[in-house]
Amino acid sequence: MISERVAHIRARITAAAARSGRAPEAVKIVAAAKGQSREKIEEAINAGIRIIGHNYVQEAVREEPSIHMPDFEVHFIGHLQRNKAGRAVELFHVIQTLDDEKLAADLDRRAAAIGREIGVMIQVSLAGESQKSGMIPDGVESLLEGVRKLKALRLLGLMTMPPFFDEPERARPFFARLRELREHLISKGVLETRMNELSMGMTGDFEVAVEEGATMVRIGTALFGPRA
Repeated sequence: MISERVAHIRARITAAAARSGRAPEAVKIVAAAKGQSREKIEEAINAGIRIIGHNYVQEAVREEPSIHMPDFEVHFIGHLQRNKAGRAVELFHVIQTLDDEKLAADLDRRAAAIGREIGVMIQVSLAGESQKSGMIPDGVESLLEGVRKLKALRLLGLMTMPPFFDEPERARPFFARLRELREHLISKGVLETRMNELSMGMTGDFEVAVEEGATMVRIGTALFGPRA
């Protein structure tokens, strides 16, 4: 049952947080709902999950749950095309994968037009994988400064997707680099201390991510089970 999986994931987060001297409450679970049904998403919400992450705009529309808690959020965690920006600002509370100034401007304009403020995170590419989106570290500061000038976007922090490894420990350097980048940007005043979210870690490596400072972990298989 999903409720049992949620409890198991929370226990693992608690243990990982303790190993690094952190409070487990500082880590939020983003339920990665790619390929999941509305019924499973609602079961996760009933089990205490408060953030649902979608990779596709059309899936967010099709699988929108009928349950809406006061603290419930829907995050976009896939690659967002500019032609989907208008729909995205209607559907999502947070876009975790912003990596382009033109997309930022489109999101800002469209969110302002409907009177919404959208949370955004900058996706950082730390491994240079061509098949994955993300801003290279040297370009992050410029993008952050541009986003901070936009009135309808609320900057939350940084996000990354390291390469897939069979051994979770091999992902640790990437998580550490994102944390160090956040700390560097805060020290320079480019990020404010409240813009400290780090979305990193998935089913195979989230405990290592928590040890390295993750504030959000994106969990799919460990929560929902294998996709059909």
